[in-house]
Amino acid sequence: MYKYFDESYRKDCRKQLVNYIYNKLKKTKCPTKIWAFIIKACHFTFPYLTLIVFLSTPIWIGIITLFMVLFFLLMYIYLKGCFVSHLEYKLNKKNFINIVDPYLILMDYPINNESRYLGTFIIGLFYFSLIILILYIRLKWINFIKN
Repeated sequence: MYKYFDESYRKDCRKQLVNYIYNKLKKTKCPTKIWAFIIKACHFTFPYLTLIVFLSTPIWIGIITLFMVLFFLLMYIYLKGCFVSHLEYKLNKKNFINIVDPYLILMDYPINNESRYLGTFIIGLFYFSLIILILYIRLKWINFIKN
């Protein structure tokens, strides 16, 4: 039971997941550089697109999206890092840029694994705070309109 909480076991799970997806992608006709670009584009825009979902779709879709995003956060914490970033790196090591790197540069932090992990975690906490605030305001607004 305790092995599931061991850091090396969790990182190994992340590695196995990345290898599984990588092997599936390698079987397609699409070059790995193209896959890396597609995944990075989706990875980078996903938070912004979900903000649009939280702001403009029916509240029930926002709540379902919240659970989906929460699942990704829990995977990030459990796997000790983002499996999508590791997949991007494996697909294109030569031109790898982590999605948190632009934010680290803007905040004048060094680019290394520790600052990437911490930066992603801090940005994620800010993002979740914003999501909760948006959903709270929307729920209050719905309640206000009903009364």
